[in-house]
Amino acid sequence: MKSYSIIVLLILLGCASKETFQTQFPISISDYFYQIKGNQTHFVIEFQQSISEDIKLEKLYFRNQTAAIKMISGKKAEAIFIKPDLILDANPENEYGNLPPIPQKQRFQLNSNEAVLEFTQNGKIKHYKFTNITEKSNK
Repeated sequence: MKSYSIIVLLILLGCASKETFQTQFPISISDYFYQIKGNQTHFVIEFQQSISEDIKLEKLYFRNQTAAIKMISGKKAEAIFIKPDLILDANPENEYGNLPPIPQKQRFQLNSNEAVLEFTQNGKIKHYKFTNITEKSNK
């Protein structure tokens, strides 16, 4: 009986790997938001100063999607999430090119107003979680 409890304990400890997030990003963030432009969602991060060379922005996880993040300027980064265009027609034959959504296993359990930035600092992969994300109009 004692061996069963030890085995169960080892299995539970092995499966309980929980992702830890950085409480602060290494550089001060002045603003973050998203904008919807047609079938694209642009997630923008604005920094108070330029990012040092030891920090590399990798991916952004937002609303069950993952996108590479790119620097627009020294103080601004952007990730673009693209939804495929759908053909909607009364005649189903005209909708032939539509593809069904492909379910993907999500790495993080996030609310709709949360995102996770994956970055490397000095060669170590780290994650920073954004909360209370707002939409800004794209005027």
